[in-house]
Amino acid sequence: MIRNTDGLKRNARSRSEDAMRRTTAAILLMLSEETEINFRSVATRAKVSTAWLYGTKAVRDKIVKIRNTSPVSAGENLQHRQRLSHERVVATLRIRILTLEVINRELKEQLEAAYGRLAVVQPKLGSLHQTSE
Repeated sequence: MIRNTDGLKRNARSRSEDAMRRTTAAILLMLSEETEINFRSVATRAKVSTAWLYGTKAVRDKIVKIRNTSPVSAGENLQHRQRLSHERVVATLRIRILTLEVINRELKEQLEAAYGRLAVVQPKLGSLHQTSE
């Protein structure tokens, strides 16, 4: 019995080409974002398996080459992450300072209003004490 496997072969080739397109797009996107490129990150972004990446020689060579020639080497990557972390902390603290300044301003206004109400009430109380004596 002879089986017609042409459809299976076309389907496998189509899936492989689709995985290659997704992988290439993911690598280009990651390069533009300057994110770390390794097999796991590319597999996650392209929605392919790491086994497929390792098994496809052209993709494997491309990832290894990018990883080895990437301007973001291990030390630079650590410094970059630390700098980003410091920038985020500074930004968070600046937002916190602005929030506290607004709260402080509102509390000062409320305090001034309360002092104003007390100043109006105090003379009336003083006049009541003088008339009853």
